[in-house]
Amino acid sequence: MTKERPIEDGWLPDTPVDDTLLRQFVHNQAEANETLARALGGRVAHTDDVFLADSGTPVPYLNQAILRRPVLDRGDDVLDVVDGFFAGVDRPLTLLSMWPTPNLSTVRWHLVGHPALVVRGPGPVSHEPDPGVEVRAASTDDDFATAERIVVEGYPMPMAAGMAAGSLLPPNLAGSGLTVRLGLLDGVPVGIGNSHVGEDVVNLCLGATLPEARRRGVWEALVWARVAEAPELPAVAYTSDYSRPGFLRMGFLPVTRFTLWVR
Repeated sequence: MTKERPIEDGWLPDTPVDDTLLRQFVHNQAEANETLARALGGRVAHTDDVFLADSGTPVPYLNQAILRRPVLDRGDDVLDVVDGFFAGVDRPLTLLSMWPTPNLSTVRWHLVGHPALVVRGPGPVSHEPDPGVEVRAASTDDDFATAERIVVEGYPMPMAAGMAAGSLLPPNLAGSGLTVRLGLLDGVPVGIGNSHVGEDVVNLCLGATLPEARRRGVWEALVWARVAEAPELPAVAYTSDYSRPGFLRMGFLPVTRFTLWVR
């Protein structure tokens, strides 16, 4: 007797990726994580329940498990899968859920917060950068080393300070599908913005600006440059409450909040 398929809830293993924009984002973000982990010589894996990427760096956001379905209790087997993948790993990692989760602090996780997903629908981009502001894609070893320095100082990511060039954003990312862009102010690189186009969405998956260059139009120019990579597609980002007002001012819409845990 053939087993009856469960009622579609949008998160079954065989649900089409384009079932919802949120599902497209989940798969795109997983692809971005895997691309970076592979470029750094790290590890990736996935099951029907979770995407896993371990970049091998001390930056928790680059060692991430993304849930592919809701987790309703602390005894869910998927948490054992996450533990098994990262067993013996002595560096911080994160667990990203599109949904509220049970309190996981009793199983060694610490709540980071609830970043918001913001979305811009498809449409032409007519933005002209402010005077002195320029955006270009990283292409050389020096470009990628500069991008790393801006991430460490501007995000900031102090846990990665002093690491050798190529330890966070290696030059072999060029042509990988994960694009790193530099934002320049009067010819000096002061910001970065990463993007990944996949599953019919443009994912703005990392951005940072040096403190002295903020509110000078660089961050906004980097957003529009990434949107313009595929203006015929919706653009998505998951953002802290610090950057959220800027996205909303530019016409992005807040859709939902995620749950982000760190260990």
